[in-house]
Amino acid sequence: MSFIRERTIETGNYVEIDLIPRTAAAEIAVKKSRKRKKEVCRPAQQNLNDKNSRRHLLWLFQGNFKKGDIYLTLTYKPKYKPLTIEQAKKDMENYLEKLRYQAKKEKSPPIKYIYITEFSEDEETKAIKNIHHHIIIKNTLTMITLDSSWSKGRGKKKESIGIVHMSIVKTGDEGIAALATYFTKQSRWKKGKRRWSASRNLNRPFLSKDDHDKDYSKRKIEALAISNDGGEEFFRRKYKNYRITHIECKYYELTGWHIYLRAWRDSGDDEGSKG
Repeated sequence: MSFIRERTIETGNYVEIDLIPRTAAAEIAVKKSRKRKKEVCRPAQQNLNDKNSRRHLLWLFQGNFKKGDIYLTLTYKPKYKPLTIEQAKKDMENYLEKLRYQAKKEKSPPIKYIYITEFSEDEETKAIKNIHHHIIIKNTLTMITLDSSWSKGRGKKKESIGIVHMSIVKTGDEGIAALATYFTKQSRWKKGKRRWSASRNLNRPFLSKDDHDKDYSKRKIEALAISNDGGEEFFRRKYKNYRITHIECKYYELTGWHIYLRAWRDSGDDEGSKG
């Protein structure tokens, strides 16, 4: 006997809903360990490139950042270009430490960020080249601070490491999703080294208890999936306290139709709770 499982992931005010065909045997196994609400574990390192890992990074983006936050690209002057990934990581750690110091000095909220290090390798020598960093950060510090902290030395000996390209996120929910997609494409594992990192104070994704298994049948899901609007009218009525931004219907030979929704809890605050 099969049924439809509604699986809900929440982070901040951001919500993802998966409607997934399951079997009675799978239900018995899930009930043994199900809790009301539990944190979604970060994917293992070797699984970074799989679908679940990419979605995990998307959850962090959607649950913590919004229109008005800052997207930076940090580059290097030729004389400061690192020869190793380890050195590039140290450069970023020094940069972030300066930002934390400034946040305390200016009595601003602690910084929230996700960054990746992007580079290529010379095919013959395997030396790294074209190395730079991308970072999304909450808009709590001045542009001057974000720019001047990408530097080495102090006082008269202080010199910028390279150019800091800055832009403000202007396109809201889907703009954040697009940035997350770009980060996941660049966040590949290379020789066991992860290229992305995030601050520890981010809102983390939680898996809510599945309360709506009886709301759908396989026939109902199929009818919604093949309808002209992909079930949009139905879901907007059902989840009336949410702002739905994405609906995706996919058919799998073994299990049938799956439906995936992205939405925001209608609270007037895209950033979500601070918990």
